[in-house]
Amino acid sequence: MERVNSIELPPWFIDRCRRAYLSVPFDAEAECRVLGVTSAAYGEGKTSVAIGIATAMAVDTKKPTLLIECDFKKPSFHKFFGIREMGGLSEWLEGGARLRIVRGAALVPNIYVIPSGAPQSEPARFFYQLVDRNVFDGLRSVFGNVVVDLPPMLSISYGSLACALADRLLIVARSRMTLTEDLETLVRRIGKDRVSGIVLNGTDYRTPGWLRTLL
Repeated sequence: MERVNSIELPPWFIDRCRRAYLSVPFDAEAECRVLGVTSAAYGEGKTSVAIGIATAMAVDTKKPTLLIECDFKKPSFHKFFGIREMGGLSEWLEGGARLRIVRGAALVPNIYVIPSGAPQSEPARFFYQLVDRNVFDGLRSVFGNVVVDLPPMLSISYGSLACALADRLLIVARSRMTLTEDLETLVRRIGKDRVSGIVLNGTDYRTPGWLRTLL
């Protein structure tokens, strides 16, 4: 178990993330809820939203909440939390390290973080191992909530493997940046039945009301 300095997110941002996860129709009987957060491309704020959602879920449910990084090609948790890059999920899957769990990454005591580790040139094989070894079944038995920071789906060819890790999915789009056609392509690839909503990031009150309701 490793401790780091906490990230203090603005209350308004956490509240927006709370509205996003509350809109997801989870199974009422599920003992653990696994939510994946993805986007069409890098730079749309999916990791920030994933951190905000995990924080809100931990505060609201009082259950142990895991934030797990599954972007093996371009990891960023080490930058957000000021932790070392090596020794993460990918190294554990390869059998070269113990599973590394970081505590104290947000101002909530029941949040735990697993970083993905060093950048990998063949990330698809790690998703295969996660699915084949039923890693998430083990996580479900320990945590009440699991938020998965997934890679952007339009830049990978193994999206079906990545999406299989989560029960439900949220797509993060950035206002005035994400193209509508990219969102349409992404929803088709994932499947409408798997997508629970689109989180519109980078908005302000000048945004039309109908568009703000997507968050």
